[in-house]
This record gives sequence, C-alpha cells and structure tokens, in this order.
Amino acid sequence: MHSENGDARTLTLGQLPPRIMSGADDMSAYVTLPLCRIKDRRADGSLMLDENFIPTCQNVYVSARLREFLREVQEAVGGRANDLANRIGSPAQSGIADVAEFMMLQLLNRNQTRFTHRARRPHLHPEDFYLDLAGLLGELMTFTEPSRLPCPLDVYDHRNLTDTFKTLLPEVKRALHTVLSPRAVNLPLHLRDGIWQADVHDSTLLQSATFVLAVAAKMETLQLQRQFIQQSKISSPEKIRNMVSVQIPGIPLHTLMVAPRQLPYHAGFSYFELDKSGAAWADVAATGAVALHVSGTFPDLNMQLWAIRG
Repeated sequence: MHSENGDARTLTLGQLPPRIMSGADDMSAYVTLPLCRIKDRRADGSLMLDENFIPTCQNVYVSARLREFLREVQEAVGGRANDLANRIGSPAQSGIADVAEFMMLQLLNRNQTRFTHRARRPHLHPEDFYLDLAGLLGELMTFTEPSRLPCPLDVYDHRNLTDTFKTLLPEVKRALHTVLSPRAVNLPLHLRDGIWQADVHDSTLLQSATFVLAVAAKMETLQLQRQFIQQSKISSPEKIRNMVSVQIPGIPLHTLMVAPRQLPYHAGFSYFELDKSGAAWADVAATGAVALHVSGTFPDLNMQLWAIRG
C-alpha cells in the first residue's frame, strides 16, 4: 500500500475468528455476545433452547419473542382503541364519556400509529423498542394504577436483553388488558307483563355502585317527584308482584335535587337514588336484576336506570 507521498507501507491485517463457546468456558480473553440459552438436553442428544431468551442483536426481528410481541402490541393497542371509540360513540353511553376516556383514546391512537410504523420498517433497534414500550407503559399506568405512577423497570442492557425486557413485556401486556370501565353504566329497562326489569350482569355494580333512576313525564316536576315515589315499587323480580299485591314497601327512593354529574343532562327529568341499605336490596343483589312497578298515570313516561361507580 502506498502513502500520499508515494512511499510504500506494509499493513498488518487481522482476521476475526468467531467461535461458539459454552458459558462454562473461560471467556476472560474474549469479547462475547450471548446467542442462546440451553433449556434441556433430550435423550437423543439434541438440545432444547429456551424460547424466552433474547439474543444480543441490532434488530428486534432477529428475536422471535420480540418480533411476536411487537405484533401483539400493535394489535392490542389498535383493538383497545377501536373498542373504546365504539363505546364512547354508542347511543347507550352518549354524553357520559368522561375526560379520562377521551385521554385514554388519545393515548391509544397515538401509540397505534407509532407501533404500526415500527412494524412496517425492516429494522428496529431493541433500545428504540424498549423506549417505545416504556413510554406506552408509563402513559397507561396513569389510568390503570392506583398510584398513577409507573412501576420500576430494569435498566436497558444491550448485552442482556432477556433481563431488560423481563419485567417490561408482561407489564405492558397487563396494562393493555386492564379495562377502563365507564363511571356511569346504563341499565336498559324492559317491560314484561306490566313489570319493568333491568338485568345487572356486573356483580361489582350491585355491591359498590350508586343506582339512580331518571324519570320524565308530561306533568309538573314537583307533582311527578311526589307521585312517582308514592306510586312505584322496586324490588327483585321474584318479589315485586307480591309487594304490589299486599302493598309491602320495596326499595326506598330519594329525590335528588340536581342530576348526578356523571349522567347526561336531559331537560325535564327528575332523578331518584335507590336506597341500598334495606333487605329489599339484598334480594336484588342476590338475583342480579332490578324490577320496577309503576301504578297510576304518568303521561309519556320515560325512565332510565343508571349505575354510577364510586
């Protein structure tokens, strides 16, 4: 080889001699890169590799586990965003989606576009993937954790990607599958043989939620509030007819002066809270259904039953 001045120079070249070594070997004189972890040795002498091991790599697509998790995150984020958007836009929940639900949808939409872009690229460095997942997890924990703070994560270690992602991957999966439940749930009332009935499929609502009955009719508000309490009975479907026939008190109703802020505002409605302290409510909780009988005349009667989470 010649220099810029035309002088001849001799270069000594070295050739990289890579070799596969066991973790039990003395590797003090070597620069090492972990490739795989042996899980077991079969009777025929073949080796079973640990599928959870993540090799040191420059591209997540080299690792089957990271590649599969990228696909899972992309699908899970998109699915959650679609479900939440449909729920917010459904007629039953119209007007009651709170700020937290819209912020969650914004979070999911933002991350969906990011992970979709990542999945379309032929190369994604593990550290970039780690930062994407850590950012997603931190945002999700604002909504899913009582502390509103992210959990501690392992520091990124390029030579030990298995431990780097050991906590992060399951935490992201758990957070994505945590459902952000709406504060107010509409319980449709169906008329069956003169009795209105609403089925409550979520048992946690029966234990901890506040139940509110919204009532509207073409009559003066104070008259509606007074007559409805006097001329209605609420109990379980099994006991409502007996209560009506022998005039036994059911679940008491308490008039609310203002509409609960968790419910959509509709002009002309009066709101009544169901008293859950008596034995009649225990019957409702046991059967998982609310039954309502209304006697007398209430022109253009319109009723909505809501459960409001605490």
